[in-house]
Amino acid sequence: MKFLFNRTIIIKSIVAAIAILLLKNFVFKKLSFQGQDFHDLIELSDITIIFTGAFFVFGLLLAGTMADFKESEKIPGEVASNLEAIKDWMYLALRAPRTGTTDLCKEPLDKTYLRTELLTITDGIMAWIYSSSKDSNVIFPLLRKSNEIAYYFAERGVDKEAIKGVQENTNAMRKQLTRAYYISRNNFIQPAYTLLRSILFIVVVLLLITKFKSDAADYFVTAFMTFLFCYLYLLVSGLDDPFDVTNGEIDVDLKPIDRFKQRLQADFLN
Repeated sequence: MKFLFNRTIIIKSIVAAIAILLLKNFVFKKLSFQGQDFHDLIELSDITIIFTGAFFVFGLLLAGTMADFKESEKIPGEVASNLEAIKDWMYLALRAPRTGTTDLCKEPLDKTYLRTELLTITDGIMAWIYSSSKDSNVIFPLLRKSNEIAYYFAERGVDKEAIKGVQENTNAMRKQLTRAYYISRNNFIQPAYTLLRSILFIVVVLLLITKFKSDAADYFVTAFMTFLFCYLYLLVSGLDDPFDVTNGEIDVDLKPIDRFKQRLQADFLN
């Protein structure tokens, strides 16, 4: 079952290919107008240039979406690295000598608070990425929790390098998640999708009315070309939003953050 759910694009494309094949053989081959059969209105050799042009357009749009997807793949690893660095700065704060003469500076640091805050931030980031809305009113207040850790350190005379490190890694995370937010929210321009749908429609119609030299060529070329163009369309649509978790096939891998969370739960200030 998991195999099927993780290959929805292939399944949808195969279903489309079978549907077009059945439509052509059981409907179009029975239709005619003034003695002209609908299924052999044009020769295959007359439309090969159209298929070539269609492939070229799909290739251009696929290259554009792949660029954003490649950048998106780096974001979970970079976020996990910044969270790991914040954890290390916390260790430094706990072990390095503290300055200041206030009562807060004399109190031991609250390990439970630090552990809970970092776990909350990690869980919140993962929940935000997995959400469908990608609400900016959720993620940016969450990141301010990390700065609250810096303020907590500053009030208690913690080493300034630790405070600076927490703030720098927080700012880096803010940039990475802002980029993820805009990649997710700003989809490919609508006219481009209109063009893709138009090309897909034209290709399918041409396949339905094209005459082939043999039945075997008819079945194979019609099914294969329908499958290929449907697959390319669904691929471009999926790559356009790599943070869309409803599409399990084409979304970024959150394993770096998940593995960090496991390490955090296992060995951080237990």
